[in-house]
Amino acid sequence: MNPKDYMKILRPKQWVKNFFVMLPLFFGGELFNTQALLSAVITMLAYSFAASSIYCFNDIHDVSDDRRHPVKCHRPVASGAVSIAMAYGMMIVCFILSAVCVALLPDTALQTGGVILFYWLLNLAYCAWLKQHAIIDVCIVAFGFVLRLLAGGLATHIELSKWIVLMTFLITLFMSFSGSWCATSSSFTRSALTTPMPSALMASSSIA
Repeated sequence: MNPKDYMKILRPKQWVKNFFVMLPLFFGGELFNTQALLSAVITMLAYSFAASSIYCFNDIHDVSDDRRHPVKCHRPVASGAVSIAMAYGMMIVCFILSAVCVALLPDTALQTGGVILFYWLLNLAYCAWLKQHAIIDVCIVAFGFVLRLLAGGLATHIELSKWIVLMTFLITLFMSFSGSWCATSSSFTRSALTTPMPSALMASSSIA
């Protein structure tokens, strides 16, 4: 039982994405507002635990494909370092920790929790089915960053302009398309993509 295997399945390095939750503080000029900052940090932790819960589910769902992949076969569940039952347990614990963090929000727990729950359910669907479709795949990834932004705004009582929300979506959509294009161009293209369509991805990338 190696603690590193359990940390690997939680993907704490990916938590940096959840700093998008803090952006409303910057846009709203509330970086030095102690209460707003605390709410943003709590929301970021809630998002991080929710994301780790999804990573656990992803590794469980993809275990058969990962075992046949030259790189992903080293993931904890695929390699057998972490059992499927333990991965399910970690998934549930992370979800509970996320809910506890949301409950700590002073007066926006319901609204912020609703956004995080929607993010969690959407990404479960993404892992189970939606990531098989290239265009939908990248749109959901970009939309996930928008949800982070909205959760941060709700938690801190900072109203976000439609332009900030739109630009966040377009920028992250462009980055997602670029990342997807690089993935389909590499020698280890995801086997889950049923319609890779490199030319379509290239065209979409230039439009975004």
